Amino acid sequence: MKMTVSKLYMLCLLLVAPRAARAEEGAGPAAEAELTRTARLETILRVALERNRDLAEAEARARAAGARGDAASRLPDLQAKYEQWGVPLARPWALDQANTLMLGLRQTFPAWGTLDARGRAATEEAGSAADALRARRQEVAAQVRRTYAIYYRSDQELRLHLEHAGLTSRIVELAKLNQRTGHGSVQDVLRLELELTRVHTDVTRIEREQRSSRALLNALMDRAPDAPLGPPEALAAAPAGDVAALERVVDANRPEIDAAARAVRRSEALLDGARHAARFPELMVGLDYWYMPTFPEFQHAYGAMVAINLPWLSGRRRAEEREAEETLTAERDALAAARNAVRYELRDAAARVDSAKQAFTIVDQDLLAQARRSLEAAQAEYAAGRGDAAALLDALRSYLQVRIERVRALAELASSQADLERAAGTLAVEAGVAR
Repeated sequence: MKMTVSKLYMLCLLLVAPRAARAEEGAGPAAEAELTRTARLETILRVALERNRDLAEAEARARAAGARGDAASRLPDLQAKYEQWGVPLARPWALDQANTLMLGLRQTFPAWGTLDARGRAATEEAGSAADALRARRQEVAAQVRRTYAIYYRSDQELRLHLEHAGLTSRIVELAKLNQRTGHGSVQDVLRLELELTRVHTDVTRIEREQRSSRALLNALMDRAPDAPLGPPEALAAAPAGDVAALERVVDANRPEIDAAARAVRRSEALLDGARHAARFPELMVGLDYWYMPTFPEFQHAYGAMVAINLPWLSGRRRAEEREAEETLTAERDALAAARNAVRYELRDAAARVDSAKQAFTIVDQDLLAQARRSLEAAQAEYAAGRGDAAALLDALRSYLQVRIERVRALAELASSQADLERAAGTLAVEAGVAR
């Protein structure tokens, strides 16, 4: 069904008009209080989609495109004219001695078929602005999820390092006790104290990453960079989607494909208009009222005129038609390239999800248990006075590293899943949450 510019404009308004009401709900005092207590991904997504300034810009541009399209299929402005003929130069103000005073109207009618072509092109252009808004909403939602994964990773790494620091401190005290009782050496104590210093250095780095990801999340939500944001909730590894099924519907889900298809239809309309402009003339009609004060017998008269251009003699019209033909060819190639690009993005994102899933499974199910048993054994040996600090340090570091790898693998999996849903166009951004 053909959609006029006005209808498309109203559709854009329906998509973006509830923004103010939803923003009041999503970013009000209740949401701010919740964000201060706990950083829930669902809440952050909702607030970001309501308040993000990039989205506000895209929404305004969509409304502007809809309003601009309303003018494309309208006739040029009606012109009013005034002329005076034969006024004596010796008395230029003596209009009663003029030969003729004229008031008239002029209306230009573009070449047949060009107004309809411009209207269709404007409809597609307004639709492209709406598609750009949809694409930007999906990208903001994906960016929120990726940043949230980083925020979760830094928060968990900080907790692990602080826990590791506490455990190392207790082992330092045990090493000092062993050294005093003759079961250990000063070298063991120094090694453990050096490890504790390294942990404190890592904590400083992780705190910087945590502040950076918190600031980015706040920026996406249009909050102050240092606005309080509570600890993140635990991430969950969602099941991967069927890539073949996603590929079958990716063209319908990705607004970039819709925008490229609209560009083709817009170029087709512009080519149609250029062909009509090259084959049919523009028409201008005019009607004048004449007042001739120096001719008492027929002071009142009228004049009429008709004028056309001669497009058949204009090389410019033929050049514009060739330009429109080449532009259409380029847009068709761009559509094919866009389809190839989204399929590559989908396959690449799916491969990264599979890789992240495998890495997380190995760490979570195998390495973590092995590192825990190794640490427990090393602690028991050292407490009994049979082990040395080097073996205990290796076990401590291995256990910490494996736990950090698990957190990083989980964060990478969550980020890859966001990229996959963005590539497939399945992010449920209108509801303010992701699938």
